[in-house]
Amino acid sequence: MSPALRARSPNVIDDIVKRPPPSPSDKAPPQKKLDVKSRPASEEPAPKAGSPITTPKEKCDLKEVENKENKPSKQDIIDTEVFGQIVDLDEDPSFISMMVNDYIEQVDSTFNKMDQAMEAKDLKEISQLGHFLKGSSAALGVKQVSLTCEKIQNTAKGTVTDKTIEEVTSLLKRVKEEYGAAKIWLLEYCTT
Repeated sequence: MSPALRARSPNVIDDIVKRPPPSPSDKAPPQKKLDVKSRPASEEPAPKAGSPITTPKEKCDLKEVENKENKPSKQDIIDTEVFGQIVDLDEDPSFISMMVNDYIEQVDSTFNKMDQAMEAKDLKEISQLGHFLKGSSAALGVKQVSLTCEKIQNTAKGTVTDKTIEEVTSLLKRVKEEYGAAKIWLLEYCTT
């Protein structure tokens, strides 16, 4: 304690000890204990080594993908707002047809590369291809394919185990089915 402080109040400690306890109105309200479901994202536990890293929003989006039945609805297949913005870019109907055809060729080629990477158990390549396809699908508004590709990207980032291979194989099967439904929708749109 500094001499100047002692000079003003020689019994500072006694003054502190003798203070009456704060009244209930002076106390801060007790903090709520958060359960796991309401825990802020900043307090989320760190992921285990080798596990995919996802943000809370990604977790929510990925749960949406996991909770879907085998046959998604039209609203799940295509984000019509995004697709409509692309249609509005050019009044020429051949523009959107060209975009759709390019996308279909790109997806078919990417699926072939993914199949080859699965045969080689090259999860790094599958993760990169999943990322690529996620972006191009989202850009065209092919929502369900984009969400599942994100799941492929994140799952394939993990350690190569039999379980990881099994999960990625299952996701590839699902994304191909989702793409089949999206392809039908896109081609039907282009013929109208």
